[in-house]
Formats: sequence, C-alpha cells, structure tokens
Amino acid sequence: MSVNETETAAQGRLELGLAGEGALRWAVVNVTDVVEEARERLDLSPVAAAALGRSLAAAALLLRMSTKTPTRLVLEVRGDGPLGRVLAEVDQDGNLRGMVGNAHVDLPPTPAGKLDVGAAVGSGFLRVLREHEGGSYHSQVELVSGEIGDDVAHYLEQSEQSRSAVLLGVLAKPSGIAAAGGMIIEVLPGAPDEVVQQLESNIAGTIGVSHLVEAGGIPYVVDTLLAGMDRTVKETRPLRFRCRCSRERLLHHLILLSTDDKDHLSEEDGSIEADCVFCGAHYRFATEELNPRPN
Repeated sequence: MSVNETETAAQGRLELGLAGEGALRWAVVNVTDVVEEARERLDLSPVAAAALGRSLAAAALLLRMSTKTPTRLVLEVRGDGPLGRVLAEVDQDGNLRGMVGNAHVDLPPTPAGKLDVGAAVGSGFLRVLREHEGGSYHSQVELVSGEIGDDVAHYLEQSEQSRSAVLLGVLAKPSGIAAAGGMIIEVLPGAPDEVVQQLESNIAGTIGVSHLVEAGGIPYVVDTLLAGMDRTVKETRPLRFRCRCSRERLLHHLILLSTDDKDHLSEEDGSIEADCVFCGAHYRFATEELNPRPN
C-alpha cells in the first residue's frame, strides 16, 4: 500500500516526569519543527498555525498524561469563529498530524500584540477522543476562551477531575515558526501547599512557554516552571509529523460514491483530483480507476 508515510526523523520531543517529591506529575513537549512542517504543507496563516500548533502540543501531552495510554488520541476544537474547526491527532508512537477549517484566517493581533487565537476560534466546544485496543471513548466540554490552553485545563478539571496547569504556545516569525510547545503540570492529591504555591509563583513569573522553548528548549521550560523543586524524568519520547493517508484508501472511498457525485467532482477527462486535508498530499485518479469493471 502506497501510504504517505515517509520515514521522518524525530522532529520534536516529549518528556514525562515527577516533581515536588512526587506531588506533581508533568509532561512537556517541543513541537517546533512539527508545527513548521504542518504550516508549510497546509499553507497556514500565522493565527491558524498558532491554533493548530497549540492543539498538536496539547494532543501529545494528553496522550502521555492519560492513566492508560491510548493507541490514538484526537483533540477537536470546533467554534463559531472564522477558523471553524481545529483537529489534532497523535498516536502512541509519537506521530502527529492535524488540520484547520480555514487555513488562511487573518485577524489583527490582540492589544498585547499576540496572535488572537481566541477570536479565530470563537465559542464552541472541545472534544477529546481516546482509542484503546478495546474500543474508543470521547468526552467534551464547552470552550472557556478559545485560546486552547485554558480550554484544555477546563477539560481536565471537568472530565478527568484533574487539577492541572496547562501552558501552550506558538511563537511566529516572519518566515515561519520560531518555537512551539507546551507543558501540563498535574497537582496530585495531597500535594503540600508550599509546592502548589511555588508552582503558582513560577507560572506567574513566566514570559510564556513558547518564549521558553525558543530560549532553551525543553530543559529551560522545565527549569523555569519547576524552579525550586526536585524533579525526575521518567520517560522521553520522539515526536514527528506523519500522515496516514494513502492513495488506495482514498480511491476506495471515491469508488463508493454515486455516479452523480463522481460527475460533480470529475474533471473534463473524467479524472478526479483530491488533496489530503492533513498533509496536503495531491492525488489524481483516472476514469478507469474510479469505475472498475466487475470481475
């Protein structure tokens, strides 16, 4: 099967660990190169790239922070803003891909000079789908800001009963993505007040997680947000952009279309051209492929 799965070297990294003498569980990701590849493939505007980048970081973090690691996790943000829909997908091997409803959204920055992801997303809901060997499970919450980070924290509190700090960020540059990443820090039951206060103080003093990623990668993010506490790294994993689309899979769907639908999609010579919404791969199918003769 000609799957669009070129072997891509690791483009990012995830670390999972404990801190505060076991009072905090944390995960952190650097997905700068993953988001840059998605931006290039899908021709994303800065605000669309920021929304997708935050969602990709969140999906990777949620998968590793799950009590039982899913085989695949899909995070969907659907709002009434001009961006429409944001979908981020990650599997247990660290393969990431995603898409947005309107790749070319262009909005003025916030008064603070930041990309206005909240306005691009609008009001709506956040939905998380977890796939396991025995089935799939999903839950959703209403968006609280559309900024993704606040919404994921709200999701963890409402659906997982988890008290967590969620920091997600994408830093744009004129020609692409300067930095993208995030961190989730879960406060475990019985955490001492002084540990929680130290964490809150560290977060309040940070300049933003994307700036930390740009300045020093994952080590600098961890050193800054967990300053004054012991920490132990329990796991590290590579991350990469990788799409699961294939010519055969798409052809199968097209063959099943009605004749009217095929006529609507076809070119003058009867062929149909299609692009993958996740990676931008272009496929062309000839008439004889779309209308195979019965055996």
